[in-house]
Amino acid sequence: MASFFIPLTGLTSDSTALNTIANDLANMNTTAYKSQSVNFSDLFYQQIGSTGSGDPIQRGSGTQVASIGTNFTTGSANPTGVDTDVALQGDGFFVISDGGSEYLTRAGHFSMDNAGNLITSSGLSVMGYPAVKGVVNPNAPLTALNIPKNQAQAPQATTSFGMTATLNSQAAVGDTKATTVKVYDSLGHDYEATVTFTKNANNKWGYSISLPDTLTANSTTTAAGVSTINYNFGGGAGSLVDPATNLTITGPTAGNGTATIVAPAVTPGDTMGPVGATPASYADKLIAAINAAKITGVQVTTNGGQLTITGTNISTTGSVIQDPVATNAAGSLLFDSSGNLVSPASNVAGITFSGLSDGAAVMNMTWDLYGANGSGTLSQVEIPNTASSGTPPTLSVSKSSQDGFASGQYSGFSIGSDGSITASFSNGQKLNVGQLALANVVNLQGLKAVGGGQYETTLASGTATIGVSGSTGLGTMVGGALEGSNVNISAEFSNLIIAQRAFEANSKAVTTFDTIAQETINMIH
Repeated sequence: MASFFIPLTGLTSDSTALNTIANDLANMNTTAYKSQSVNFSDLFYQQIGSTGSGDPIQRGSGTQVASIGTNFTTGSANPTGVDTDVALQGDGFFVISDGGSEYLTRAGHFSMDNAGNLITSSGLSVMGYPAVKGVVNPNAPLTALNIPKNQAQAPQATTSFGMTATLNSQAAVGDTKATTVKVYDSLGHDYEATVTFTKNANNKWGYSISLPDTLTANSTTTAAGVSTINYNFGGGAGSLVDPATNLTITGPTAGNGTATIVAPAVTPGDTMGPVGATPASYADKLIAAINAAKITGVQVTTNGGQLTITGTNISTTGSVIQDPVATNAAGSLLFDSSGNLVSPASNVAGITFSGLSDGAAVMNMTWDLYGANGSGTLSQVEIPNTASSGTPPTLSVSKSSQDGFASGQYSGFSIGSDGSITASFSNGQKLNVGQLALANVVNLQGLKAVGGGQYETTLASGTATIGVSGSTGLGTMVGGALEGSNVNISAEFSNLIIAQRAFEANSKAVTTFDTIAQETINMIH
């Protein structure tokens, strides 16, 4: 009987609505969950006649679920402080992959596996664009993103340096003043490059650049009259830099006296090979000097790149200073009557230092005398007297810069609003290691939800268009946060009451028709 069938369709549809509301309420705390709503439509109609004017007389046959729509509005970004969390604000989806198929999701509660791969809570790879030497290629194929966890960043040799400084136009001819800039070689060893300015004439200064290089102290042991000190080309953490004195060796001589010698300077080409090496090592040069001074009981050995000097009643102090061979490291500076630099007219290139004691590549640097706007970074004007000595300074340096750095260990990462992943290292450097990809489809309602906050594209949704944050149709990101559910609890409770009342009404219709059917049966008795 249609009288039973019609309310049964209502009960079925209302049950679907109740289930949908219950699912929304159950997921109100699910990351990036999107609420759903049930839309009803009437079923087919049966024409049982017509009016005198020909208008059809039709009888309805109940209701059905026409669609279940998903509300894709953005949820709020809730800070978590977790580096791997990222909230998507605006349109789009993250792209994730199981290695064979790609899926879409807005749930950004990512994590890292033991290899540093960025993955979802279900273990799928988070996809994006790779970076080579800090530069992202948005035209490259998508790849699983990897964080350089527990990795070291290779050092970068200084290729340019500069300073913002003022020379005193009132300095006397012959006045000299030096300043230093820390620079790095290809192995990450740091040096204090010294730039010395000398007043040659009005508006004219000379400059020279030096790079003191030392065979620096590594460790010292003293016991029972025996002094042992190790020296290491290039040094390391905690080593001496530009020491005040050269290495001196004092000890007894064959004539029962004592002698003190200054160790020979390290020159380009010197090696830390063993005694008697071919060509001769620095140890051979040092032994020759010790023998010439007739100091007895001294032993000179090399091991693992270190020079060791030992001997009874032998004392050693200081370090060995080496000045690398410099090219194009001196010249003149000319200023106009307003104190502006006019010569050189461009940056000074080709400043090289070769023969570095740690075996690093030749340093080749450019001195940036001009800024990005073309103005000189050096000027010459009168400098007011601010010194307590009563003598105005010859040189005032406000800042210095250079582009090299030592090696560093990974210390963390962050995700920017454009999805760029920036790794931080212990040397203070930051490196872009990739960028999260975003995707969107023309028909959001055509996406197929597969659970876990994931969606698949379908013929109805259309193929996903993939790009980066900020491009057409794609939103931005918030690192260290998660997108909340967009479930409106007040609206859900209101819908729950309406669905409940509709279910009760259809149930009442069934019981009413049951009563009518019973009365009809009783009519024959």
